[in-house]
Amino acid sequence: MQGPRPRSLSSRLKRAALFIATVWALAASFVAFELLSLSFTDVMVANPESAGDLLLSAAIVQSSACTVAVNEAAGQAGPLVERDANANAWMLGVHFGSDTQSAAQGAPGGTRQGNGEVEELASVLAVPAPPVFSVRQIANAHDEFVAHVETDAGATAHRLAVRYSPEACQLFKLGAYWGYTMWIYVALPGVSTAMSVPINYYARQVGIPEPLTRSMITPMAADGSRADRAAAAIALTETVTKHLRDAQ
Repeated sequence: MQGPRPRSLSSRLKRAALFIATVWALAASFVAFELLSLSFTDVMVANPESAGDLLLSAAIVQSSACTVAVNEAAGQAGPLVERDANANAWMLGVHFGSDTQSAAQGAPGGTRQGNGEVEELASVLAVPAPPVFSVRQIANAHDEFVAHVETDAGATAHRLAVRYSPEACQLFKLGAYWGYTMWIYVALPGVSTAMSVPINYYARQVGIPEPLTRSMITPMAADGSRADRAAAAIALTETVTKHLRDAQ
């Protein structure tokens, strides 16, 4: 069965003019954390492909969310064909990560932002929507978000693995980390983020082409306006979606 195409991030922004106007001014606490998170590992974080998996957090290494037991696989096929499932799983993650960063406007804590895309995509995929992320300690926001995604308390990632494939599960995680990161790149051109490590890891796991992976882990140049950088982030998101939808 071919499901509806995942709604583009640009369509979401067009329907939320106020969100467009304010999202670039990320919560100062989250921005401060991203700067503090780099310390002496700056070079390795900026070039995660050179560090291999050395910088992966324990939460990622120990996560079993994408592991499917033999007894789980029987009779659990989801309603979408593989390409649609992968594209929608990626966009589910992107909207979830983007909503998390939007909620940073009111950090600490978090609420579901946007216009229901997370719930809608979860419904299309026939999986639970990921629970809202609420940061407890701003200084640990990065680690807390990674743990939130990897422990998969709402079973979103695991149900994607069971209903479709481990790849769909990994694409959801990749999307979550990219959605969380892209507005940081827009607001802070030239600044690396530690999220480049899980982005690089999951992009390699699911076979995202190296040029697209490199674009997702490379800070944006300071030249040009915030609107230009936002457009570039949205275009990259949609290019990855097209790659997944066109995959054989």
